[in-house]
Amino acid sequence: MHYIVTQLVTENDSSEFSLLGVTDDKARAAEIAAKAYGAYNKKASFQGIELIAEWLRTKLRHSFRRDKDHRLQLAITPVDGETPEGGSAVIFSAAKEQDELMRKMSEALFEGKHAAGRSADGETFSCRVKD
Repeated sequence: MHYIVTQLVTENDSSEFSLLGVTDDKARAAEIAAKAYGAYNKKASFQGIELIAEWLRTKLRHSFRRDKDHRLQLAITPVDGETPEGGSAVIFSAAKEQDELMRKMSEALFEGKHAAGRSADGETFSCRVKD
């Protein structure tokens, strides 16, 4: 089994996808990804990087959002043979924040349980609709 380590860096409206490495050891793949996290988040402590490495060993993916416009997504994709199986072929599935908000709003309104929206200062809110 091989593990492909990838990263997706989103800054403002630009995205950069990178292949960080390929290894046959899951722990080594997590180390590679955690090192990329440490380089991206300069304020990360040694313990924080170790926790991220542990998370990557178990969940195989991690997303770190510095602020609204800056995000790092790391993924470890196991590959056994020539092509990944089913859902494991999808490395990243990212939606813009506005698209995600609209999806949640329409979902809540469709169910008739909430009224949702965005205030003038950009904060989201959700409240119960009276029956």
